Amino acid sequence: MGYLARYISKKFWGPFFFALGVFAALVVLGDTFEKLKNLNNGYATLGAILTYSLLSFPNWLTTIMPVACLLAAISVISEMVANGEWTACVAGGFAPRQLFKPVIVCIIIVAAATMLIQEFIVPPLNVKAADLYYTHIKRGIIFNLNAESDVTIKLSSDQMLYAKWVDLSQGLMTDVSVDTYNAEGDIVSQVVAKQMVWDKEQNAWFFKDGLTRTFADKTIAQDENFEIAPSPVTLSPKEMSVSKTDSNMMSLRELSRRISFFKRTGLSSYVAETERQGKLATPFVTLIMCLLGMPFAISMRRKSKILNIIASMVIAFTFWWLINMITSLGQNGYINPFLAGWGPVLIFGTLVFFEFKWLKL
Repeated sequence: MGYLARYISKKFWGPFFFALGVFAALVVLGDTFEKLKNLNNGYATLGAILTYSLLSFPNWLTTIMPVACLLAAISVISEMVANGEWTACVAGGFAPRQLFKPVIVCIIIVAAATMLIQEFIVPPLNVKAADLYYTHIKRGIIFNLNAESDVTIKLSSDQMLYAKWVDLSQGLMTDVSVDTYNAEGDIVSQVVAKQMVWDKEQNAWFFKDGLTRTFADKTIAQDENFEIAPSPVTLSPKEMSVSKTDSNMMSLRELSRRISFFKRTGLSSYVAETERQGKLATPFVTLIMCLLGMPFAISMRRKSKILNIIASMVIAFTFWWLINMITSLGQNGYINPFLAGWGPVLIFGTLVFFEFKWLKL
């Protein structure tokens, strides 16, 4: 089986890299031509657009790799069937599952590579691409990965913080208000400040240029001005995450930090948790998608690249449609984020089980 496994594995990589190259070229060229529309805005340059396309390429690559993997898996099996190699191997005592194993090993290698690229290469390059896009191609939006406007944070069961602008990279919040409530939900005190800044030496947040307002009742309040006052916020900027940045710009570690912050401050973590589970499920999605298509190749009695491509696209788009639908439900809180991330794996994994059982593979 050792020689046969190496032979089957070698047959996998040719169609894989061919499909990867063709799909990548089509997607990148389409994205580049779409961005070329900005050349007439007066400040976008061809060099900036090409650089943007280069920085975005790994992100497109991780999207295309599962489809290329599926096409390669179907091509290997269908070619062996068309050439009579599959029949010869089965007649020689090899079970179909044994012939699938070398292909599955190749799929696992691709899935692992996709996961590594997604985690360590794509996020920083996507951040650079977005920064380039909003500074040199389509101006008008200030891009800051660590900043956000109109932020609301629950500090405790009786305290809420509101900030017009938060920039964690600078350790700065502007137009800040911290409200304290009693057990009945009535406001009892309020701190309003122009700024709240992070002091690295004291490892603490401080209000600057504000006032403390104490409510004797709902209509009477007493104000006391201050230049500097301590803040009740105990988290450092590195522990906080207020940006609504797309998950493609964040690694699993950064997403986990965001989820931890959201849970500690009472913010909704449905979106972030769904995205994290989706990233974790990615390798299994690739494997199961390929396992779903491989038995289909056995039924084809002649080699047909067009049929292989059509089968791959149908299976892939069905997967993506289901993933997008379930992900949307998870992000909006209709279903558990774990179910939203792993639902497609469970659904299609069940289909693969019954498919293999029905075909006796």
